[in-house]
Amino acid sequence: MRWTSSSGLTLVELLVVVLVLGILSTALFPAARNSPLMESMAVVGARGKDIYVALAAANAERQALGMQSLWPQDAAARAFTDAQASGLPIFTNSTDYFAWLLGTRDGALPGWNPQARELDYRKLAGAGVMPCATNGSLSASNNLWTVAVNVRDDMEDIIPILITRNIDVSSLAARTTERSLKAKSLRFDSVWKTPFGRKGVVLIRKGGAIFKARTKYMTWSVVYQNQTFDTARTPDGRAAPLLKYLTPTREVIPGG
Repeated sequence: MRWTSSSGLTLVELLVVVLVLGILSTALFPAARNSPLMESMAVVGARGKDIYVALAAANAERQALGMQSLWPQDAAARAFTDAQASGLPIFTNSTDYFAWLLGTRDGALPGWNPQARELDYRKLAGAGVMPCATNGSLSASNNLWTVAVNVRDDMEDIIPILITRNIDVSSLAARTTERSLKAKSLRFDSVWKTPFGRKGVVLIRKGGAIFKARTKYMTWSVVYQNQTFDTARTPDGRAAPLLKYLTPTREVIPGG
């Protein structure tokens, strides 16, 4: 018996049409396949931007009072800028840094105000990095961010200052050339599988822009927008302290 649809197509022909439409849909709308990933990256990106905005607001207040920026620096950077420490510790990992910003390092009492308003533990978790910490409980396991150290005002705005921890920080750039921009890419970290596994990265740039990318867009040319720079030199050619990054557990110098 030869089954036909109301349109006159046989059952086999109808199945072929459905299969072809499915293939075309996948080819024309690949974003649909990645929507859970992209949605998760959008949430993490928004949380990173919230951290950026909270610190920018706090730093504007501190600058008016002659106080040091809350972004981390090491001893070499403080000597270079002749900055007063104003009680800011020198950090060796981003977990201690966020713990200090949020007051947990001092065993703060309930109601203690963090160093930056609107900064809370929810900004550090999500996309598989769980659970969200509570006061006094922050550890590397519930901190998804790597943070830049020794970022100066004269550095390019494309420099990543917050990066999801699933990226191998040594694959970031402290310096780029036309050759390295074409040849190099970010790599995934061998320890941290969350957030996003080996599927993508979220970072916040020095200028405040959110960058979200799947693996194929993790080349230096895309991440650094084909710009050459050298963070170890000021615009007038002076040697400057190294750009570094604090992962949730350690300090790393980028390889570029």
